Amino acid sequence: MLELCRAAREAPEATLAVLRWDEWQQARRRAMGRAERRFRRRAYERARENALALLLMRAQALRGNPGRAPRITRRRRPGAAAATHATLRVLLRQYGDSR
Repeated sequence: MLELCRAAREAPEATLAVLRWDEWQQARRRAMGRAERRFRRRAYERARENALALLLMRAQALRGNPGRAPRITRRRRPGAAAATHATLRVLLRQYGDSR
């Protein structure tokens, strides 16, 4: 999944996920405290989920209408992360990822 984010350089969400991965790996190498490593890992996981959800939605939009990709706003609401995670799981299951 990280390789998919690296390949999607045009999406700022994917670039952020790769950046968060690098920060997490640096924290692990520097033997940071447990709380710091957990914070970095969870920041990476959130960024990765956002990037993958965006990439899946864009792929779906391009499939249905090749001339137009959706614009995603950064609006947050209570429960948005849980809804995104559930939606991502459904889409991954639908498109062959066996998670």
